[in-house]
Amino acid sequence: MTAPVEPAGPVAAPARPAAGGAAARAEPWVLRRLVWGLPGWITLLAYLFLLAPIVVLVVFSFNAARSTVVFTEFTLDWYARVFSNRNLGRALRVSLIVAAASAAIATAVGALAAVAISRRRFRGRSLIATALAAPLVLPEIVLGVGLLVFMSFAGFRLGYGTMIMGHVLVSLPFAVLIVRAAAAALDARIEDAAADLGANEWQTFRLVTLPQLAPSILTAFLLSATLSFDNLVMSTFTTGVGTTTLPLRIYSMLKLGITPEINALGTLMVVANIGIVLLVMGRYLPALLAQPRR
Repeated sequence: MTAPVEPAGPVAAPARPAAGGAAARAEPWVLRRLVWGLPGWITLLAYLFLLAPIVVLVVFSFNAARSTVVFTEFTLDWYARVFSNRNLGRALRVSLIVAAASAAIATAVGALAAVAISRRRFRGRSLIATALAAPLVLPEIVLGVGLLVFMSFAGFRLGYGTMIMGHVLVSLPFAVLIVRAAAAALDARIEDAAADLGANEWQTFRLVTLPQLAPSILTAFLLSATLSFDNLVMSTFTTGVGTTTLPLRIYSMLKLGITPEINALGTLMVVANIGIVLLVMGRYLPALLAQPRR
């Protein structure tokens, strides 16, 4: 009986098609240009769509003429008018006060509610979570009308208090969602270890849980302050005498037409927002820029 013949050397593995090179060149030109390059073009068009109005606003804020269509010559007179406009100054002060107060209240209440919902089990937990998220799905004008009717029935005087209440109602769901997501990701074993070492519930929350939630709490505060500062609908129903916010003042100015003064004010707000973002990201930006490209 004849023994089976073994191969003289190692058997070569079947060749795999090349991922690039000739295979890539063999693809149709239309497929390579329009399909594979489509995400990049969509991203570029999205950025142009978002940034083009801001660029136009900044450029025409330096226009000497009142026209917002034809640029005549460079000037800084509109910025001088913005800084000398006392109505805008009062409106800015009101907006900052309301934004800081409402953001602080919404962040404090939202953080405590988020920790309780995500870390505790109690009766009515799902109902409270749904009630806190309800303003997200309701039109803001409905919330504004309902709050105005309630305050009129209760005899509240429109002013700072009513406006802060309305802005807290709008920004509270966002604060709860941000902190709740961070609280759900915490490792419960760290809190158990702190309890085993003799820490009570307050010490565990103050020394262990709260430092881990600090970034999310700061994020919730900044988002709540931004929502309050830019709010127009709720402010319309809750404002009183002497509590006109900056968005309401700008809206009243727009009734007389768009002028470079409004463009100058918008440019200052854009610069302020960029400064705040750079200030918040200052400690992380060098690390992000130092990362090697892949």
